[in-house]
Amino acid sequence: MSESNPSLKKAAIVGLVPAVIEGILIITVEPTINPWILAQAVIFWFTCGSIITLVRTNWPIITSSILLTVFLNLPWYIAESIVKNRIEHLAPLIIASIVQGFIIGILIRRMRL
Repeated sequence: MSESNPSLKKAAIVGLVPAVIEGILIITVEPTINPWILAQAVIFWFTCGSIITLVRTNWPIITSSILLTVFLNLPWYIAESIVKNRIEHLAPLIIASIVQGFIIGILIRRMRL
């Protein structure tokens, strides 16, 4: 496949990495987590990484990946910090999104997608 048309296989590989990272982090921090919540987070990060791989913008790939990741996480920010009245969770959620977006961007760049 050409650089302008990334394959679904490569998108799935890029999506798998942040999903695994998130799953490991959640299980490490909260081993008694509800399996459905864990599955929701893992599926979200898989989808996020895959979609960002397939979307093309005119921005540099790292910048694009970070901005798209933060944008896609807006509902999580609201649900986990504002709705639950835990504003102190907002900064860590944003930082985690930026880190995951950076990782996704690096993977895309390394795979030359």
